[in-house]
Amino acid sequence: MKSYLCIPGKIFDKLDTRCLDMLSADFDKNLKKYFGAISTEVVRKNSIDAIEVYIMGKPKYSGFEKEIKEEIINLIKAACLTSDSFDVQIKMNYAAFNPGFKPCADEKTDDKFFAAKSNDNSVKREVSNEYDYEKLSYNYQAEEPRFSFEQVILPESTRKQIEQAIGILEVEHKVFDEWGLRSIIPEATSALSFYGPPGTGKSMSAEAVAKRLGKKILKATYADIESKYHGEGPKMVKAIFRAAEREDAVLFLDESDSLLSKRLTNVSDGSAQAINSMRSQLLISLEHFSGIVIFATNLVVNYDKAFLSRLINIEFTFPEKEERIKIWWNHLKSEKIRIPLSDDIDIEEIASEFELCGREIKNAVKNACITVALEKRDIVCQNDLMYAAKQILMERERVYSAKDQTNIKKPSMSEEACKDIKGLLEKKMEQSTV
Repeated sequence: MKSYLCIPGKIFDKLDTRCLDMLSADFDKNLKKYFGAISTEVVRKNSIDAIEVYIMGKPKYSGFEKEIKEEIINLIKAACLTSDSFDVQIKMNYAAFNPGFKPCADEKTDDKFFAAKSNDNSVKREVSNEYDYEKLSYNYQAEEPRFSFEQVILPESTRKQIEQAIGILEVEHKVFDEWGLRSIIPEATSALSFYGPPGTGKSMSAEAVAKRLGKKILKATYADIESKYHGEGPKMVKAIFRAAEREDAVLFLDESDSLLSKRLTNVSDGSAQAINSMRSQLLISLEHFSGIVIFATNLVVNYDKAFLSRLINIEFTFPEKEERIKIWWNHLKSEKIRIPLSDDIDIEEIASEFELCGREIKNAVKNACITVALEKRDIVCQNDLMYAAKQILMERERVYSAKDQTNIKKPSMSEEACKDIKGLLEKKMEQSTV
């Protein structure tokens, strides 16, 4: 959500960039409990005589309007804005009246947050560097979730764990505000760790969580955060959390074993120090984030204990027979899937014979359909699905039993074979010299 703090030029010109920095940050921090993720832009306006505050959305809960206005006035006074001689006008849910509202600063500036005058280039550079992460955050965009819990087949115990973990947002107002828990736990945050073998539904479940909460999902991996430049890693961590906060999205960090692995104890070079700084920043960001963060990994044993103690750990396992039956039917018959199936289809037989995970079942259905279509047939039969499932299982066994090709010795050659090759080479050389 966006808010604008419009300050008359007479007051604005007396403030330095650091004061404006603190004011914007304080607005975001103190108004978050009423509006959720909020981003405040400070604007200089010569055309006004009063301090004007425009909050584009409405509070999460009704009945707090008076308290919000008092909070804003106290923030303005704390920033030494002389509100005694200037009125303060506060307008909430302003987008309902003027959805395209965006006040323009009277003076152009390279930094969209501050229009303060300064002849000191070092101060400008410092402010610019400090807020690089804010600009970087716009590189990450949340998207609409594609899956719901109706499409994700999970054991009942796993589903209940997830529902309890995300329920914090449903009872936030009662527990944190009415019961006063916010005085000791400022942010209502749930950090979840989905761990287990590949293909067991971790990514789909993350999207289903976002769907259940009516939010978008912002997905990132270690590669999106890692940087070869010293000091950039922590900034990228802050940028990703800032992007999720701004869009009020569920943050999903996949392949997180690299991100949450044990911090390095023998720090002898800049790269090791940068990795530790990045992981420390992640801990800080987790503490201050308001919402749902989901980490996913196949290697939870690599996690640092400092992270594990902050996460709700939920294990994803290979599906049992009854779950496999549901997964097969989810991929063969649904509202949008129209695969022509023969009368001999027996999913219970396939689910009993082949212990496949969800991703493998999806690939088996895809491979069976492609085979039938290439053979110019119009109906998928039981044998097509059985053959596809068998191929998937054989492929898994080959991969799991594959040898390390980098350590295989070169095949030895007999002495007689060496003489034959040597003779052929000598003959070839004689022919070339003739």
